[in-house]
Order: sequence, then C-alpha cells, then structure tokens
Amino acid sequence: LEDIRLLKLKIRDLQRQLHIAKGGQENVDDLSRNLIQAQKDLLKEKVKVKALTDELENPMNVHRWRKLEGSDPDAYEMIQKIHILQKRLLLKTEEVVKKNSSIQEQEER
Repeated sequence: LEDIRLLKLKIRDLQRQLHIAKGGQENVDDLSRNLIQAQKDLLKEKVKVKALTDELENPMNVHRWRKLEGSDPDAYEMIQKIHILQKRLLLKTEEVVKKNSSIQEQEER
C-alpha cells in the first residue's frame, strides 16, 4: 500500500513537471519566432544601410545636389553687426520715450 501511494505521488510529480515543460516549450516557440523576425528585420536594415552607403560613395543622381553660394561671415563681422543693431535699438528706444513724453504733455494741457 505504501508503494502504491509513493508511486501515485511520483506520477503527480512527473505530471506537474510535464505540464511545466509544455508551458516552457510554448514560451520557447514564441521566443524562437520573435528571434527569427528580429533577424529578418536586422537583415533588411543592413541591406538598406549598404545601399545608402553605396549611394553616398558613388552618387547616381549627381544633379540632386548643388553648391550653395555665399560664405559664413566672420565672428568679427557678426559682432560689428550686433553693435550696430544695438545702437539703432537704443536710438529708437530714446525716440519712443521722447514721443511718449510729448504725448503726455499734450494730454495734460
């Protein structure tokens, strides 16, 4: 009787392990499918990168690009322009203050 009980326990334990293994197998199948899809996506992206690299090294459509005319102004020139604009701004601000004060004087009369 004791042997039968031990065998039943052993059978339950083996059934539990079988159930766990089947669940793990389903998970492995899903992961395997995901891995295959990721590898396909990676291959597609590698092909795109290779094509773009080749296009960049040997452009087929040379009329696609044009050289831009002009040059970047030097830092000194930019600083000079900033000073000129600041002076103009100060003069305009003073004019506005004078006009506002004259308007106020006329309104007081």
